[in-house]
Amino acid sequence: MLPRSRYECPRCGFGVRPRDEQCGRCGESMNPTVTKPVEVTFSAVRLNNMKIEECSTMRIRSVEAIPVARPDTTIQFRSDSLERREKALVEKERKLEALAESLKERSQRLESLEEEKAVEQMSERSNMDELRQKVREDLLRQFQPELEALQSQLEVKEAELEEAQLRARMLEAGELIEQPVDQEEMARITEEIFQELRSQVDSPPKVIDAGLIMTKIPKLDKVLGGGIPHGHTILFNGAPGTMKSILTYTILYKAALDDRTKGLYLSLEQSSRSIMRQMEKMGMPLSATEGRLVVADLNGMRESMSEEQGTWRDMILHYVQKMQREMEFKIFVLDSLESFKAITEHSFNRQDLKDLFDWFKSLGITVLVISENTSDEWDESNQGEAYLSDGIIELSMHEMNDSRVQRWIRCVKMRGMNTDPRFFNIFHDGNEFNLSLPLANQPF
Repeated sequence: MLPRSRYECPRCGFGVRPRDEQCGRCGESMNPTVTKPVEVTFSAVRLNNMKIEECSTMRIRSVEAIPVARPDTTIQFRSDSLERREKALVEKERKLEALAESLKERSQRLESLEEEKAVEQMSERSNMDELRQKVREDLLRQFQPELEALQSQLEVKEAELEEAQLRARMLEAGELIEQPVDQEEMARITEEIFQELRSQVDSPPKVIDAGLIMTKIPKLDKVLGGGIPHGHTILFNGAPGTMKSILTYTILYKAALDDRTKGLYLSLEQSSRSIMRQMEKMGMPLSATEGRLVVADLNGMRESMSEEQGTWRDMILHYVQKMQREMEFKIFVLDSLESFKAITEHSFNRQDLKDLFDWFKSLGITVLVISENTSDEWDESNQGEAYLSDGIIELSMHEMNDSRVQRWIRCVKMRGMNTDPRFFNIFHDGNEFNLSLPLANQPF
């Protein structure tokens, strides 16, 4: 026991009561036991040289007491640690709940946006259908008086023809006729009637869809006044290397891919396999169109028309007509007009061109005709197709003063459209065409 006169721990100095056996702060025992020093004597050690050496005697000081922490302090420490962990887990759980709520709100927002988009698409589709119906009704109202007038004229001519035939039969039968029949007048009336009938049969009045084919090439639709009108025959004229084939194929490809419009590309120069391989390198694989675009060549046409007989011109036209019945395509590309002239006839005059272009119009499709022009300047006087076509797009190579060469494009004409006749620089970046105003003709 400690003497009554001592009221503090000998180890930490904490105040204690006289009868306490342990310090309340550090756990020091207030009744230390006195131990005697332990003496350790090492005996002799035998070494390798078989000699005996004496070791000195060591004294080890004994430890009077071992400090022990209070049990309640350890428990409190563990309790605090568990409480901190619990708070951390509660905080993580709160953050996870907030994140889950945020994800739920985003999911609801995306669902609402998708619903709004679907509603907008349905509204746009209905508006487009209403617009088409309105355009058709307007065109019908516009052409109705003309149709009625033509019908009345035809009825009058038919009545005159019947009257002339009746008079002729009466004259042959020897019946009495008040007035003699004028054979020249009857022949004239008959010829007028047949001319009118032939004109009606060859080009019957019909309502033409006023829609446009969008090329989807930046700025080109704006240059063309909105696009290419349906049913037009457009001439793409230019020197070799001006990318006429790639431009027409791009228009055909984008229409099949984006607008799901079917098209036929007939090449009279290259093989279809070569064209498809070239266009695939330009980022336009044929498989992406899902069969809405067909590329044909002379070999494929010969195999398809093996049972047909006639000239090359007849075979090509019959093949196009056959494919139009099977596919119901709306856009046709002829590559090229010079090859068509070369393999059909030795002499291809302006009347033959007119018959060809009229035949294209009778199909009710849009035709893009590629034409080679080796001269630097556009000359309409020597090319009848320039007057017969509904539109002309000219492509040319222009050499700058600093030996740079640019490809230029301009719309020479486009019937029924407000076009921009200026020259534009056209280039292909490997993915698509781009148009810009030509650079200044000065070296940098």
